[in-house]
Amino acid sequence: MFKIIFKSILTLVIALPLYSQNLFPILGGQRVGTSVFTFLNIGVSARAIGMGESVVALNQGASSIAYNPASIAQLDKTEIFISKVDWPANINYDYLSMSKKIFGRHSLGFNFGILHMEPMEETTEYHPEGTGQYFVFQDRFIGLTYGAEMTDRFSFGVTLKHVSEQLAEVEMNAVLLDVGTFYWTGFGSLRFCASLSNFGKEVSPRGKYSRTLLDQNSGSEIIEETSFAKFSPPTLFRVGLALDPIKKRNHRLTYSLQLNHPVDNAEYIVTGAEYLFMDLLFLRSGYKFNKNEENFTFGVGLDISIGPYDFTIDYGYANLDHLSDPKRFSLGFSL
Repeated sequence: MFKIIFKSILTLVIALPLYSQNLFPILGGQRVGTSVFTFLNIGVSARAIGMGESVVALNQGASSIAYNPASIAQLDKTEIFISKVDWPANINYDYLSMSKKIFGRHSLGFNFGILHMEPMEETTEYHPEGTGQYFVFQDRFIGLTYGAEMTDRFSFGVTLKHVSEQLAEVEMNAVLLDVGTFYWTGFGSLRFCASLSNFGKEVSPRGKYSRTLLDQNSGSEIIEETSFAKFSPPTLFRVGLALDPIKKRNHRLTYSLQLNHPVDNAEYIVTGAEYLFMDLLFLRSGYKFNKNEENFTFGVGLDISIGPYDFTIDYGYANLDHLSDPKRFSLGFSL
């Protein structure tokens, strides 16, 4: 029985990425650009990016809160994670997360992220070189996570987060929900996990704006106060599996496969691998199938132990087709 299940999983692991282009050619692609708070889709972990963000079934410290809140129930130590993303067009994304086991099988986590840039000078059709006035753009969120081990094999987690966006004088806010599960199948190191991120109701900016209409009868212009349109948040469903085909004293190889179903785009498949040598050096690689703009990724990392403390330093690279490739650096430590 075990051999049959193992062969079935192995066939899925090998064959599904090969046929993903035929399985999900364009379905859902017509929904591109129909959601708000899309900064929440930016990968925050350099370690996860190195594996193509195929990490819903992996436990990678406090950074995993962003991908699957159930992962914090797998952590025994207090974890702190800091990440910096240099996004194209001089945009920066800073991220912080923490997790701690409070008692028994219960854990708490916290995460915060802010996408920001330097104040931008206002331009108009009459002043294309600038009016001398500046405006600010920021996206930010803050979240609180609870995770629990229900059994030795199954855990779940939930994150409640407040998200806001500010563009000059226009601002919008929302409360979103992340939920996730983490399940050890009992077949070797195989685990099967799922998560739903950024779930919530449709959102629109506060207040109203003025728009100019042309009266069909008189031909005169009419100024009308209008409410902003509402759009859904970037809800994303992930389901995936991971296993360690090689796990020896000085070597470990982890493989993961994941299906992503976004609310505002076509489904796509991601796969990743991580090799650990001497509990010190990480080498990572990943690929995204049927994903516009991005495809292959890679990364490196170091795990350094100093007494009771563990430090991890990671770099992640993702290839973008049209924009300049972003740079991601992460620092994590456990105590």
